[in-house]
Amino acid sequence: MSLLTTDLSKVKKLSLQGAKLPIKEKEPEPTNYPPSPEEKAYSKLVDINPLIEELVDRLDLVSKTTGERIKRVDTANLKPEVKQEIDKPKLIALARRLLKVETSYSREDIIDKIKEATNVNQERAEKGFNLILQAGAIEMSIGERYNLIGSTPF
Repeated sequence: MSLLTTDLSKVKKLSLQGAKLPIKEKEPEPTNYPPSPEEKAYSKLVDINPLIEELVDRLDLVSKTTGERIKRVDTANLKPEVKQEIDKPKLIALARRLLKVETSYSREDIIDKIKEATNVNQERAEKGFNLILQAGAIEMSIGERYNLIGSTPF
């Protein structure tokens, strides 16, 4: 007993020979976009060793993020990236000099203490607070209060 009432061997088969997919319009690439860190690093490597570019071409290597080949950018026009080095020992020493152990302070209290101890303006004291926090000299506790790292706030 057959569940199918039609004999498939006698039915005309469909062909996709004449079917065409619609053509997608290409999106215009942005002309003035900032180069990605990946493009900057690749371009600097190629400047140092041009064989890297040939290696990337032959192996068809692509970007991990975009899946396309990494574009080379002009490294002469790139601005050097300035990273501020944090002097952790000095910042930790400053925090220990200003703050008492087992005491919690508000952000404003710490900024005021920095202003008093170092004779700087409000803006510089806020930057100093952020650097001390970034260096790990203080930690945030309950209710937006800060205390020295490793001490118990009360």
